[in-house]
Amino acid sequence: MSNFKIYIIGLLIVGNLAVSLGIVWVEHINRAQYRKLQEFTNQKYELRNNWKKLRIEEGIYASHSRIENKARNLLNMSLPKKRKLITLND
Repeated sequence: MSNFKIYIIGLLIVGNLAVSLGIVWVEHINRAQYRKLQEFTNQKYELRNNWKKLRIEEGIYASHSRIENKARNLLNMSLPKKRKLITLND
């Protein structure tokens, strides 16, 4: 066999190994990115659930009846008495 053929075969082997390692490396990066995507997706769902819980809690604390009861009990406040409107007759 001539030296030229040996060089070509060696070059093809090295090229084949380089392409194989490249494929493995790309697959590794792809899987790592997919894991990060899954983590961020799970975090998004957790944050969305927490946001829903906080909105419900805010609704409970901001309800008119609760605020009125707190004002009566803690601050001794009461509703103002109704007044009669005075009309001016010309």
